[in-house]
Amino acid sequence: MVLVHGIGVSARYFEPLAQELARNNAVYAIELPGFGSSPGPRRALPVPELGKIVLAVLHKLMLTGVVLVGHSMGCQVATETALRAPERVSKLVLLGPTTNDRERSIPRQALRLAQDTMRESPVVNFVVFTDYLRSLIPYVKTLPAMVNHRLEDAIADVTCPVVLMRGGRDPIVPADWLQRLAAANGSAAIVEVEGAPHVLMYHRAAETADGLLTGKSRAIT
Repeated sequence: MVLVHGIGVSARYFEPLAQELARNNAVYAIELPGFGSSPGPRRALPVPELGKIVLAVLHKLMLTGVVLVGHSMGCQVATETALRAPERVSKLVLLGPTTNDRERSIPRQALRLAQDTMRESPVVNFVVFTDYLRSLIPYVKTLPAMVNHRLEDAIADVTCPVVLMRGGRDPIVPADWLQRLAAANGSAAIVEVEGAPHVLMYHRAAETADGLLTGKSRAIT
């Protein structure tokens, strides 16, 4: 399994989910250029180019038949990867995919992020915002590419199985946006993790792992 993080953050917020998945799978977490420990690019990279970088990592590690998991902007990147190398991706899982086609502007996304911050735990906010501070320049450079990328167009041409997931309290990713993505793809499954905000895989790692593996919602007790 290969995990691709969202804008501004590092792979460390995947740790609870990675621990769940690693019980029965090999797990790799990629850090995109300019984020986490990865050196920054000299210019802003469009989402399709970021997808090519992930593909290059899969090639270097000689990985085929992977379950490719993206979160937030990482969903857009992972989808571009799956489009370019269907032979390497057996399943595409999109956790909290951005950017909602009805709110495709930086001010609107900033508002939704602020709303989500009020719903995240203090530890998640600490992890996310310390990462934001460390990668502020790449974040600002990448933001227009994230907002303007049309995931609904890209996902329409993905041929592998797709699972779309959201937290039930995620203001960034409304349920009707997932429905439009599923309609564009034609066969994607939708899973909602009840009560979770945008960083669902940190708050509800076991339920998120179960949903991405089965494509079904199930209460975890």
